[in-house]
Amino acid sequence: MTKERIAENIEIEKLQVISAVMTDDFDNDIYHDVKIINYKDDSGNELTTNVYRARKSGNPVGAVFMPIPAKGYNGTIQLSIGILQGGTLYGVQVLSHRETEGLGGNIHQDKSDWLNNFAKQSFDIIPVESWAVKSESGTFDQISGATITSRGVINAVKNSLELYLTEQDTLFSN
Repeated sequence: MTKERIAENIEIEKLQVISAVMTDDFDNDIYHDVKIINYKDDSGNELTTNVYRARKSGNPVGAVFMPIPAKGYNGTIQLSIGILQGGTLYGVQVLSHRETEGLGGNIHQDKSDWLNNFAKQSFDIIPVESWAVKSESGTFDQISGATITSRGVINAVKNSLELYLTEQDTLFSN
């Protein structure tokens, strides 16, 4: 009896996350226009993610990768990453984490605006080799007291952008 209600609530929650990291300039049912892709992380581990595909009049607008794991200080941080057609980041949000409150916990969008640093970034703007914290000769500030957390999220976003660019020719095919 509650099965349908639970499914509806899950869909509503996911659509809220999707709308936070993707432009609203699409006209398809993005929640049901999903593709599952397999990929390897930096360590060679096989991973799977859902790619929610945004389209307008049948043409690609962008994609939301969810979940994307990032290495945090206290474990895995799960991210949602929206990338527009052409390879520009639209938004990043934390889905879950176990980072220390007041330090790495500040990675969450409800605690700081640090994730906004990724909006409108691409490899055309920031070369791939500069996707690191400033203390490691990169472009991005780190969250104070949370270098490992910051580094993990930056790497996950960079890797997602690389994955998008590698897969973009087949991403919108069925």
